[in-house]
Amino acid sequence: MQRYMAAASILCAFSLLGMLYLQKLSVVTTPETNIMSKTFRLSSWRQPNGSIDFEMITKSENFVISVVKPRPVHRVGKQLSIKIVAMDSRGRPKSYGGDFIRTKLYSRSPVEASTAGRVTDHGDGTYTATFFLSFPGTLSVSVKLVHPSEAVQALKKFRDGSIVRRVMVCGFQEKTNVTEWMFCSNTPNKSLNLRDVCDFSRPLVNVTFYCDRPRFSPCDSFVGCHRDHSSTLAMHDKMATADEKKLFPRDRDLLEDLPRNMSIRVKGKRLLRKVRGKPLPLCAPRLPQTASEGYWFNGNWTSLRCKAGKFRTVESVTECLRNKTLFFRGDSTIRQWFRYLMLFLKLQQHGRGSQPVYAIDEKNNIKFHFLFHNYPRNQMPLMDGKDMGYVAEEIDGIVGGKDVVILISLWAHFSAEPIQTFRSRLYGIRHAIERLHSRHPETKIIWRSPNTGHHQQFQHFVENGDWYAFQLLPVVYEILGDLNISIINVWEMSESMWHNDDMHPPDDVIKNHVDMLLSYICPFNNG
Repeated sequence: MQRYMAAASILCAFSLLGMLYLQKLSVVTTPETNIMSKTFRLSSWRQPNGSIDFEMITKSENFVISVVKPRPVHRVGKQLSIKIVAMDSRGRPKSYGGDFIRTKLYSRSPVEASTAGRVTDHGDGTYTATFFLSFPGTLSVSVKLVHPSEAVQALKKFRDGSIVRRVMVCGFQEKTNVTEWMFCSNTPNKSLNLRDVCDFSRPLVNVTFYCDRPRFSPCDSFVGCHRDHSSTLAMHDKMATADEKKLFPRDRDLLEDLPRNMSIRVKGKRLLRKVRGKPLPLCAPRLPQTASEGYWFNGNWTSLRCKAGKFRTVESVTECLRNKTLFFRGDSTIRQWFRYLMLFLKLQQHGRGSQPVYAIDEKNNIKFHFLFHNYPRNQMPLMDGKDMGYVAEEIDGIVGGKDVVILISLWAHFSAEPIQTFRSRLYGIRHAIERLHSRHPETKIIWRSPNTGHHQQFQHFVENGDWYAFQLLPVVYEILGDLNISIINVWEMSESMWHNDDMHPPDDVIKNHVDMLLSYICPFNNG
């Protein structure tokens, strides 16, 4: 409780400081990526009146990129480092870091192959992208500026200075046909007296949820919630200045990688199930850190995290899942896994919408259950909370066992929430997992990480943009990483794929996700 009170105090302090928030900026990432936290000074790019000097903003076209310790030929199994010097619009070197950069090493001929780089921010305007060389060829380098550091600082201000970045209203109706629509949030409205609030929190699973009390209806007349789209857009409009909005381009400005005129020759045999002569471990919980999650090669993902197999026939998938029950809990990205497996095995879905849905293969005793997580949600149609469950409560209600697998994905709808809301929810899930494992320790639990998404409008940046999703990764590892669960990190698979960024990746990417999933359910030990 002291931890949450401290977090709330910090959030309040950020709100009061307003424009002075820029004095510090932490670059956060997963434990594997080795991005160092740095403190950046307040820069003159923002004028005292709040306007922005756009000549001082990082401009990707002006990046100076070079190979660290260049060689005529590099070898598979070694590391390649690229130095990136950030420049502003006038071609002057930046003196502070914080740019959100994604890098990729790829070839297009004779094969299509790619892998993501891991970026270290040195805090002085220079960056190092490190690639683990996994396949041979004449390779090109992609360096994509997703957000200049100034945009990242604006995003941080939006997150730390606003309680909510999405307006949700819930209906209350008792005996009349009139529904009262009230503002609701996972964070209480501190301007209201407690008697003017309906508290739907569930302390046992660390969930908070509050609504402004309706005037004519009691709290227990709750009928459901939906996103108030117009109010959300109005809030976004007031949240950012006109200059701040110009910091966020549309997807069309991010789709194409700028040519870097850099060619890397790599020789050797591509890595499969061994790295530096040592076989990869079986896919299992608490795997050691790796230099890379893996790489794409002609449309197939090769994992360097663990010994993953390919499950491309109905017979192989059926053999893996025979007599097993899979519970899919979370958002629409885990629902993609549910639908892919259901359609691949030619099963029929029962149920629809936000209601629980399931599919059964009676002959092989395979059962799939999907249920969307409870609030926060980002849908505009009315959502009946009675049809949805908080993930921790769902875990408490599941009877585990050696043939039970629980799959969880919780990120897309939490990007617009204060970070302490996500942390609180994860602690509730952690305790539920511990309770389940105390009863049924052999139950498999698998967590799906965020992936990159698309940015078509300003609202996508401030609600569920990539920077916000990326900040959730280290929280998952911090709170859940020591448990006996498997974390499938698809972020690098997403940022190095051949498709445009999409919160819901296409089926050929999901197929490779599912290969990873089944490798954790049925560890692949062939060579």
